[in-house]
Amino acid sequence: MFKLTRLRKELDFNREIGGIVNVLSGVASSEFYRLNKARKNLDELGDYLRDFFQIVDVGGFYHPLLEESNLPQALVLITSDLGFLGKLNISIVNAALDKYSGNERLIVVGKQGVRYIEETDMLYTAFPGISDAVQYQEVDKLAEHIIKSFLAEKFGRTSIIYPHFVSFAVWEVTSFQILPCKFLFPKITIGQSKEEEEDKVILEPGLREIVESLVGLWLKYVLYGIYWESKLAEWAARVMHLEGSLYEIKRLDKKYRFEYFRLLHEISDKNIREILASRLAMEQGSGVELEHAR
Repeated sequence: MFKLTRLRKELDFNREIGGIVNVLSGVASSEFYRLNKARKNLDELGDYLRDFFQIVDVGGFYHPLLEESNLPQALVLITSDLGFLGKLNISIVNAALDKYSGNERLIVVGKQGVRYIEETDMLYTAFPGISDAVQYQEVDKLAEHIIKSFLAEKFGRTSIIYPHFVSFAVWEVTSFQILPCKFLFPKITIGQSKEEEEDKVILEPGLREIVESLVGLWLKYVLYGIYWESKLAEWAARVMHLEGSLYEIKRLDKKYRFEYFRLLHEISDKNIREILASRLAMEQGSGVELEHAR
C-alpha cells in the first residue's frame, strides 16, 4: 500500500510539473518567433561598409588595429543569463578554455558566464548579459571597450566566441577573429602608376581617422549581428531543452502509470484470492460441523 501511495504522488507531481514545463516551452517558442520577426536586417549597412573598404588603400600605412602584435590575446565570450541553458554556457566556456594558454584576457558577457569563469584563475572583464530587446547601446559599450583596450595595448589579437544560430533545432559554438582586421581592406598597393595616381580617391581628414572610424563601425555592425544570433540561439536552445524535459516527463509518467495499475491489479488480485480462500475455508468448516452433527 505504501508503494501505491508513492506512485500516486509521483503521478500527481509529473502531471503538475509537466503542465508547467509545457507552458514554459510555449512561452519560449513565442519569444523566439517574436525575436526572429523583430530582428533587424543590417545587410545594406554591411554592403556599404564593404564598398568603403574597397576604396581605402592602406598600403604602406601602419595602424595598430590592422597589424598583429606580441601582446596577450583577448577572448570575448557571449553567454546567456536565461534559465535551462547550462549546456550552452558550458560549451562557450569550454571553447575559451581550449584556447586559453595562461596569458589571455577574457571579456565575458553575461552573469552565468562570469559565474563559471570565477571558478578559474583567469583574468576577465564582465559585461551585462544581452537584453531581450537587443539594444544597440549594449553593443556600443562593448565595442568601445574593445577598441580602447586594443589601442591602449592591453591586449592584441581579439576573438569572439558565441553560440552561432543555425536553425531552430541547431546551434554551434563559433570563434571569430575581430581584431586586428587588415583583411577588411583588400586594396593594398605600394607603388602606383601615373594613371592610378590621377584616379586616386582623396581621403579626409586623414587615413588614421578614417581607418579607426570604419573599423569601429564595422565592429559594432558585427557585434550587433552576433548579439542577435546569440539571442536567437539562446531561445531556440531553451525551447529544445524544455521539449526534451517534457518528453522525459511523459516517459516517466507512462512508466509510473504502468507500475501503478500493475500494482493496483496485484493488490486487487490478492484481495480476491484472500476472499475466495476465506469463503472456501468457511464452507469447509461448515461441512465438517455438519458431518459431526450427523
